[in-house]
Amino acid sequence: MTTQTPGTTPDQVSDFYDVYNSLLRKYWDDNFHFGYWLDDTDDSSVAVATDRFTDIMIGKLPVGPGARVLDVGCGIGKPAVRLAQKTGASVVGISINQQQVDEGNARAAAEGLAGRVSFRPANALELPFEDGSFDAVLAFESICHMPRLPALREMSRVLKPGGRIALTDLIKLDDSDGSAADAGFETQALPRYSDYPALTAAARVEIDELTDVSAHTNRTYAAMAEGITRGTDEIVEQFGPGVVNVLQAVAAPLGPSASVGCLIMAGHKAG
Repeated sequence: MTTQTPGTTPDQVSDFYDVYNSLLRKYWDDNFHFGYWLDDTDDSSVAVATDRFTDIMIGKLPVGPGARVLDVGCGIGKPAVRLAQKTGASVVGISINQQQVDEGNARAAAEGLAGRVSFRPANALELPFEDGSFDAVLAFESICHMPRLPALREMSRVLKPGGRIALTDLIKLDDSDGSAADAGFETQALPRYSDYPALTAAARVEIDELTDVSAHTNRTYAAMAEGITRGTDEIVEQFGPGVVNVLQAVAAPLGPSASVGCLIMAGHKAG
């Protein structure tokens, strides 16, 4: 899940998640990403809504047995394991945070998938893989933690010609400048929906689908804020009041009327 972090260097992001991993698992879900609700009347739980979003993203990657998929910013591995189970593909997940890597490998082993799903520490801006070594790339709410164009170029580099990429990203929905000061999020400015064609073209990625899903995901932060409120006393006891302040800052910028939304981009590496 995208969050406001104390910085965007790899070490800063990793240190933040050393604390945030356990909080997300307790007060959100093992899927560290937005939920996807069908409409305003959908009363799905967070677990159902986040699994639904995972399944939507899996559907953007038409892979099967024998395919090799890279999960960039894998969290604790729930989407990667689900992808492998549903498609038969092999998955390599990377994270800058060792805790997440360890949790992901434990999850894959518990599901009997250790031979087909693995996780390793790596910087997405310097992927430790050869050119053209993957059939598909998944980047689920991870690209907003890093400069987008260098990250996309690395994802494109490790894809085979014609290989598929599917990602989600935060976008600005109004006319402000998209800075972190406005959004309360990352130090990287948030793009607008209309920015994506130029961004992907510069990374040699051709867009097959670009969809604004903000109406389906904007309940995420209200649901997260509710979980924080319920668990405030416990969070303070375990981690101190400073963590609560960070979590409240995360939840505050977004909501049904917020100027920050979410998009899905699905495309392929240009030949």
